Amino acid sequence: MSSYVKDVQFDLIVPGVRAASKGQVFLNLAQNAADFLNISEKTMLERVTKREGSINSGIGNGIAIPHFKMRRIHKPFTMLMTLESPIRQETPDSIPVDIYCLLISPEKDGPIHLRRLSRLSRMMNNQTLHKRIRETQDRDLIRSLLSNPEGWLMAA
Repeated sequence: MSSYVKDVQFDLIVPGVRAASKGQVFLNLAQNAADFLNISEKTMLERVTKREGSINSGIGNGIAIPHFKMRRIHKPFTMLMTLESPIRQETPDSIPVDIYCLLISPEKDGPIHLRRLSRLSRMMNNQTLHKRIRETQDRDLIRSLLSNPEGWLMAA
C-alpha cells in the first residue's frame, strides 16, 4: 500500500460547488465537515477562518489546503471540494483556486499532522491528478483517482 494512501484517506468528496468568494468556500467546507464530524458548524467555521487568517492555504496550481488540528476529533479527516468556477485567493502563483482539500488532525497527532500535510501537498501538486479531478464531477471517479495513486504518482 502506498504511504500516501495510508496517511491521506479522503473521508468526503464534494464536487462542483458554487461559490463566489473565499468566505462562501469556507462556509461550505465548514458545513460539510461539521455534518460529517458531528461538530457545530459555527465551531468548524471559526476554526477554518481563524487558521486561514494566520496562514494562507493556497499552494498554487489552483489548489488550497486549509488545515489545522482539533481536540474534538479522534482520527484524521480529509475532504476534497471542487468549485464550478475558480475564485481569487492569495497563492504563490496567483492562479485562482478551484480545488480545496481540508485536512483536520487530532490535536494529539503533533508531527504526524505535518507528515499528512506534506504528503497531501505533494499528492495535490501532481499536474496529472488535478487535471483529471478538474475533468469530472463524478464523486466515485475522484475517489478512485485519490485512493489509487500508483498509476499517476509516477509522474510526480
